[in-house]
Amino acid sequence: MKSYNEYFTEKKSAFKSLQDKKVALTPEERKTVMDSKAVWHHNGGSPSPAVWKSVGEDGKTTFVTHTHRAYNTAPTLKGAIARFHDFIKSTA
Repeated sequence: MKSYNEYFTEKKSAFKSLQDKKVALTPEERKTVMDSKAVWHHNGGSPSPAVWKSVGEDGKTTFVTHTHRAYNTAPTLKGAIARFHDFIKSTA
């Protein structure tokens, strides 16, 4: 069994890897995220998408949603939106 520190370091590294391969959402993907209200509101400014995507070297796309406390991934945009509403939003 992994220790807490090993688990935390592993997750941090996986998240960093996703961040390093971050790419822009397509206009259609962005519209889907915004229409589903999977957004962050920043100090009265316009809302921004709470889901982003990462494309690995193998071409595999992963959709990510996160706060400073937690993150979650999904292979589909709809899956990441559901994870935002079901869990990530509550960690903000």
